Amino acid sequence: MNKSISLNENLENYLIAHNEEHKVLKELREFTFRQFGDSANMQISLEQASLLSMLIKLGKFKKILELGTFAGYSSLVMAIASDSDAKIITIDKDVKTSGHAVNFWKKANVNNKIELIQQDASKVLKVFFQEKIFFDFIFVDADKAGYRDYFDICSKLIVDDGLMVFDNVLWKGKVADMSINDKKTVAIREFNDFLKNDKNFDKIMISIGDGMTVCRKKKNLK
Repeated sequence: MNKSISLNENLENYLIAHNEEHKVLKELREFTFRQFGDSANMQISLEQASLLSMLIKLGKFKKILELGTFAGYSSLVMAIASDSDAKIITIDKDVKTSGHAVNFWKKANVNNKIELIQQDASKVLKVFFQEKIFFDFIFVDADKAGYRDYFDICSKLIVDDGLMVFDNVLWKGKVADMSINDKKTVAIREFNDFLKNDKNFDKIMISIGDGMTVCRKKKNLK
């Protein structure tokens, strides 16, 4: 029997009330909805933020990479959750949205932890690989059609026992409706199928927000 429950507005408000949110995170979340309207839904939800924060704290991750900055909310979540000597690199070529992020990072006194690279992520990742720059936590919330390519190179940049987290893997439920075959839906559906069969990572797909998949790189891969 399916024990999942549908998320309505009342239950969503209950979740918000029972998840902690730093005052600057709340301010940034509210600013994003005022500034970008419906596009603000591109940023992770509060419960997703709480999950990311807990993962960072449990793993004590210090070398963190993010693909897809948007307005800097998830970067700020990870910066607040991580230790003082942690470093977060976040990549997004959209200057219009990511340009707002720095002000809120400064307000939360974590801007020294975060480096924003406003370039094409694929090109930056290739440089990281060439220069042997590795990470213990990678969060991917970038263009959905590129997920498979991002996975291929990020799987080489993540250390053993490191985590990779992919957002939007349920894509508003469209991935389960085989009558929907637009480019982004097909790309995420194919990525999910590929990842399910990958033997190099332990993974779990969870129906939080728009769906997240958490992957742990196994040790001693041959």
